[in-house]
Amino acid sequence: MSKPNILLIVVDSLKSDKCIGKNLSSITPNVDFLIKNGAAFSQAISPAAVSPVAMSSIFTGLFPFRTGMSADKFRKLDSDITTYVKILKNHGYNTFATAPSITKDFGLTNDFQNSDSTYENSVSLFDGLGNKIVQTLSSIRTQTPWFFYIHIFDLHAPITVPKNFSAEKFGKSKYEKMVSAIDYWIGEIIKNVDLENTLVVLTADHGDYIPVIELDNETIDLEASDGQAKIDYIMWKLGNKIPAKLKPLKGKMRHILRDSRIKSNEDKMAGLNLSPYQKRVLLETRMVGGHRLYDDLIKVPLIFSGVNIPSNKKITQQVRHVDIFPTIEDVISLPKKNDIDGESLLPLINNKKTHENPAYIESPPAVKNEHIKEKIIGIRTSSYKMLKQEDSGDVVELYDLANDPLEEENIVSSNPELVKEMENKLEEIMTNKKITTTQNKVDLDKIERELEKLGYN
Repeated sequence: MSKPNILLIVVDSLKSDKCIGKNLSSITPNVDFLIKNGAAFSQAISPAAVSPVAMSSIFTGLFPFRTGMSADKFRKLDSDITTYVKILKNHGYNTFATAPSITKDFGLTNDFQNSDSTYENSVSLFDGLGNKIVQTLSSIRTQTPWFFYIHIFDLHAPITVPKNFSAEKFGKSKYEKMVSAIDYWIGEIIKNVDLENTLVVLTADHGDYIPVIELDNETIDLEASDGQAKIDYIMWKLGNKIPAKLKPLKGKMRHILRDSRIKSNEDKMAGLNLSPYQKRVLLETRMVGGHRLYDDLIKVPLIFSGVNIPSNKKITQQVRHVDIFPTIEDVISLPKKNDIDGESLLPLINNKKTHENPAYIESPPAVKNEHIKEKIIGIRTSSYKMLKQEDSGDVVELYDLANDPLEEENIVSSNPELVKEMENKLEEIMTNKKITTTQNKVDLDKIERELEKLGYN
């Protein structure tokens, strides 16, 4: 029997509760098709709310502190680590990618064989990228078995919703409308795949905040206006075309615009009786400030569909990014990679009772030296989340996720025994695994420019 093809679709910034579960306002018939014909995990956890760190864990099955990516500043993936892409190549797979150029800067696309494996970060599915993906699928049809990694960036801010999906029926917010728009292209992609001989995996690198809430039967919408989004998009597209001598001015303008919008949003919120969660969603962003470890940012969808996957399985047990490739490995019957942090989810998919593994999580690296703060690391289970300062060891936050899913009440001071139990779980993860001492440096100036264009601080 021939080896199955593997299609990995990563939708940047896609929250789990926007495509799996009830009360969805987007129109997603193609994601729904994958769920109906596969296994959907509603509680998959990313180790960090930033693409390079998250994707390094997916491609290696390792926690960030073992990939060389866990540092104060951004680093490349440790080149000494054998990725699952290399393993697939060694077992006869042709490997292809269509991913934003930021992934190349961090060494995440080095093992793919197509020369056009990356695209400019600002290019949309609706700018011709979707057609290019379909053309690639057509061109590799005879090059089986293949592994194709597609990273969709359209949901990353700034969001510019195509006119065909701007009607309210496609979602209550720009974010939700864009989810509907992306679903259209997911449909076009899977139309060009032999689902009887292809394993399809759909997930996200991280989630995001959606600054739209319902309050006293009114909608409070602080998403960027069409005009603001257009300005952001133009500045994003300009990118490196701006002469070097004007880049400081561009950076200054970007900060002025951001500060102005924050002030405007604060004014709109004045006098409103908001909960801690509502304030967080409306004012904070994934790319600036704080530890960025709330569930809105790290809980992502995970769907396996196609070959060797039973239909219509909906699983609520917590799973992790590091479990994705061990599952792929198991589904296609490859020898198991040794010394990894992840475990195959196939037994769970096949109704076998398995223990739930705690998820290691950490705050993202800083873009600039002046923004470096003490790193926060933590551990999450289905019931609790604990966060602590890495250097001092002080536990700073503890949440009862079962009774406080919005993470509004920090119960760290009143639960010393639970804190100790969670610390022990975290210690077990970190002491039983070798922490890498190799940190491959990136071109920090280039990375700083690229990340700032994307809105990071």
